[in-house]
Parts: sequence; C-alpha cells; structure tokens
Amino acid sequence: MKHGVTKMKNTKILILTLSALSLGLSGCANVPPDAGQNPEDPYEAFNRNMHAFNVMVDDAALKPVTKGYRWVTPQFVQDGVSNAIDNLGEVNNTLNNVLQGKVDQGITSAFRFMLNSTIGVFGLFDVATWVGMERAPEDFGQTLGVWGVEGKRFELPLLGPSGGRDIFKWPVQTATNPITYLTWDEWEWSTAYAVVDAVDTRSRMMDAGLDDMRANVVDEYVAIRDAYRQSRRMAVADGQIDEDAQLNSLTPLSFDDEEAEDDAGKPAETDKDKEK
Repeated sequence: MKHGVTKMKNTKILILTLSALSLGLSGCANVPPDAGQNPEDPYEAFNRNMHAFNVMVDDAALKPVTKGYRWVTPQFVQDGVSNAIDNLGEVNNTLNNVLQGKVDQGITSAFRFMLNSTIGVFGLFDVATWVGMERAPEDFGQTLGVWGVEGKRFELPLLGPSGGRDIFKWPVQTATNPITYLTWDEWEWSTAYAVVDAVDTRSRMMDAGLDDMRANVVDEYVAIRDAYRQSRRMAVADGQIDEDAQLNSLTPLSFDDEEAEDDAGKPAETDKDKEK
C-alpha cells in the first residue's frame, strides 16, 4: 500500500511539473493571429505551446538518448525490444478488435500473444508473423472513431498529438498492458519500462523519417497536425479513404511574404514589358 501511495504522489508531482513547464512556455511558440479558427483545432494556441514544450524535451533528452541507443545497440536487439513491446500490446489489440466487431482479428491477436509469449520467448521473437498471423493493431481511440465519436485536437505533454477522442486510448492501453500489473508496486520498474517504450517509439519515428520531415517543412506544427489527423482517419477506416477527401483535408500552404503572394498571381514579365 505504501508503494501505491508513493507512486500516486510521484505521478502528481510529475503532472504539476509538466503543467508548470508548459505554462512557462506560453508565448514562446510561434502562434499565428488566426490560431483557433480551424474547427478541428480550436485550442491551437495552447496546442502550439505544448508542441513547443514537447519539441524542447525531445531535442534536449529523448532524441539524443535514442541516437545513443541506436548507436550502441545491435539491430537484432532493437528488433527484439520492438517485438516484445508490440507483444505486450496484443491484449489491447484483442479487446479493441472485438469491440469494433472484428472478432476474427481479435482471436488472431489473442493467439499472437499466446504464441509469441511462449515460443517467441516473451515476445522477443515474432513467431506469429512467421507462421502467417499478421498483427492487427487497434486502440480505444480507433474504437471510439468506429462508433462515431468525434473529438477536437489536443497536444499532450510528452505523449504528443492526441484529441478529445484519442485521449481515452491511453488509460485503456495502460489497463490492458500486463506490465502495469507486474510492476504495480515497483515504480522503478514501471518507470524503466516507460523509458524503454519511449525510446523504442522515438527510434521507430526516426526510421519513418520524422526528423527529415521536420527539417523540410515551413510550419512543423501544421505538418505534424495534418499527418496525425490523416493517419488516424486512415486507421479508423482501415485505409479505406477516398484520395480526394484526403487532399481536401490538408491545411493549405500560406506565403510568409505578401509580395510573394502578389507576384504569384501576376503573369510573367515579357521582354516587351521590360522595354517599356
């Protein structure tokens, strides 16, 4: 019981610290004057400041730690860590597949968990995929989306992009993860797992090209907002989204210089015009 109380106190301290830091960043982010006019992002001013906080934490700690992890850790070990973390998520996949009416995929997820946890040595080896049982990742945010629930965008401290609907995936994901119960009274082990999970997730983002994307966009916040929104819509619809609908949902690019905008609408100057 004492460990449980200590864990709750540590959680409260962490939440208060993150809140204070995010408030301290207010005004540090580049917030446009029309922030909040997008109906899907009414809290844009807050979200941009929280995004600035998350980027600061990533640049100062998570990204360099992940680079060090990737440099010293052999690829087969990295693959094993990713497989084990994915395996712990199969209980969550099972629940949400069933809640979405995908009973066959739910049964497959359950068998994947049993097979990889035993023959796959606690999930270090993805034996289930080798025998043709493909992963069917689903979370409670997707389940709510399938049920027709909508939600506005939120940027969460450390967790990143989320929303009024997707925010509920986190407690369900925690409740269905076996690690939650194995480390219930051992906050050191639960913290260690959270760190390993965060580093593994950041490593996967590096492989997916996140850093290259961030370095080549005009407005990083908008680019990530659109990418997240598209990926979640695709996930809810199992990839069945019209291509035109995807393009129409993207935020139009704007010119930083009004002169550039004016020049873009003018016809090219001819030699005859120059002589005048």
